[in-house]
This record gives sequence, C-alpha cells and structure tokens, in this order.
Amino acid sequence: MSESMERKSPAAQVGLFVLIGLVLIAALLIHFSKGASFWRSGRTIVVSAGNVGGLAVGAPVNMSGVRIGSVEDISLSEDGRRVSIQCRIEKPVTIFGDARFEIEQSGFLGDQFVAIIPTKNAAPPLQDGAIVTAVDPFNLQEAARSAVGLMTRLDQVVERVDRMILSASTLKDVTNTLANLRRTSERLDRTLGEVELLVSSEKPAVAVTVSNLRAFSATLTPLAGQVGALAARADSLLVRADTLVATNEATLREALGGFRDASLAVRDLTQDLQAGRGAVGALLKDPKLQSELGATLGNLNTVSSNLAHNGLFWKPRRVEPLTNTTGYPGRGPFR
Repeated sequence: MSESMERKSPAAQVGLFVLIGLVLIAALLIHFSKGASFWRSGRTIVVSAGNVGGLAVGAPVNMSGVRIGSVEDISLSEDGRRVSIQCRIEKPVTIFGDARFEIEQSGFLGDQFVAIIPTKNAAPPLQDGAIVTAVDPFNLQEAARSAVGLMTRLDQVVERVDRMILSASTLKDVTNTLANLRRTSERLDRTLGEVELLVSSEKPAVAVTVSNLRAFSATLTPLAGQVGALAARADSLLVRADTLVATNEATLREALGGFRDASLAVRDLTQDLQAGRGAVGALLKDPKLQSELGATLGNLNTVSSNLAHNGLFWKPRRVEPLTNTTGYPGRGPFR
C-alpha cells in the first residue's frame, strides 16, 4: 500500500503543479486582457454613434488619457444607421453629462478606443445605463476618397483654366493689355512731369491764388456772422408774424369772408353780363344799342377834338351862298 502511494505521489505532484500553473495563467490573462475583470464593480454607459470604424469589443475606455473601463458589447440598430457601444466603467470616476464622447485611434495605425473628454462639468453626473452620443471617428478611407474626388475636381478646374484662360487668343489679349498698360504708364509719367513743371513754373501765381483764397475765407467769417444775425432777425419776424396772425385771427377771417363775398358778387355780375341781364347786359347783347353807343362815342370824340383845337367858345363861321350880284371882294389882277 505504501509502495503504491509512493509511486503515485510524483504524478499527483505534477498534476497539482500543472493545475496551479493553469490557474495562474488564467488569472494573468484575465488581469492583463482588455476585458473587464469579473471581481471589479462598475457601471454601464451606452454610447450611440453613427460609425464605429475599427472599434472592437474589449477596446479601452479612456478619460483624459487614463483607462477607466472597456467596451463590453457593440450592437447595430434595426435600421442600420446607428451603433450602440456598451461601455463598462470600472473605476469610481464621476462622468458629467456635458462630457464629450469620441472614438479615437492610438497613433496613426493603432487600435481605436472610446475617449471621454470633460468640458465644463455643468450637467448632472451620468448614472448607470445612461445613453450618450459620440462623435464619429475619423475614417481614413473616406478621407482618401474625398481627397481623390477633390483632386479630380481640381484637375477639371485646371483643365478648364488651361482651355479658357491660357488659350492662344487669351494670351494674345493679355499681351495686348500689358502693352496698353505700359503705354498708359508712360503717358502718365509724362503727364506727371508736365504737371510738376507747370506747378514749378506757376508757383508765384499759385501762391497769389492761395493768399486770395485765404483772404476770401477771412471775409467769410463776418459774413457768416451777418447771415446768422439775419437768420435770427428772420426768426423773430416769423415769431411776430405768428403772434400777429394769432391776435388778429378774427379780423383776418372777416376780411377773407369779405373777399369771398366780393368775388362771389363779381362772379354773379359777370354771369349776368354774359346772359344779357340788366342795362349793361342788354347793351352788350343788343346790336342796335351797340351801334348807337359807337356813334355817340364817335361824336364825343369829334367834340373833344374840336374843343382841344378851337377852345370852349369856338363857333363855326357861317358861309353865305354866292349870287350874281355879289362882288368879288378881293383885288383884281389889273389893279
């Protein structure tokens, strides 16, 4: 019996050593793996993103560069537009609701991880099972496709520029424009030289003109004062006129009423004359009276003319008719 136990003891010892080694290896694997430890407590936060890129289960969750948890599960929504990332937060850290969640990458070609970036810490802390939204990760392939599309568009633009702007006719027009600009600059240079020569030669006249302008500006100052005084007087006159109108408003209204009545009477008289009513209207409308009035005015004109030439007591000489016995009072031709 003792001999059999002595034979089995090395095998048992080897088995026990292997078992202990397997337990240690499993513990080390669990401890140094990217998954969560079974004996550590924590809380779960669900991060919603439009694209997770190369993020995998077991990826770390870092806050300000320090690992505080890991990714437990990644699931796709029913419509395939959103991805839910279940993150296990192992360390007892406070994550506020205004923190920014992003999916970043370690280095240029490293593994991706969930990054939590604190901001103002103004929102309430996130509780277990909270759902937040993450910024989509940088997609290198999408950026490369965008860059290729941009380069294609740039090639098209360069081709259009080469075809439209750098054509032979356009280059000829540009050459002609540059030549015209050169000639214009030469003319401008000559013109400036002539202006400078004119200013230097007419400097005394310019000085006299400037002095005259200065003297004229000096005379404008008292003139401005006079204009201001005149404006003040005009304002006072306007005030007086307003006062006069206000005090004599009743008299002015009465005078305006008299003018209105007179204008109405003149209008009625004119209408009566045009209609032939009254003596004057009948005179204007009756041709016989008009002719008699014309004859009377002619006789008055003749009488006034005679009075003007012969006086008030002038009497026309009476002419006797000639007979056979009437002698010739004059001197004969042979006397």
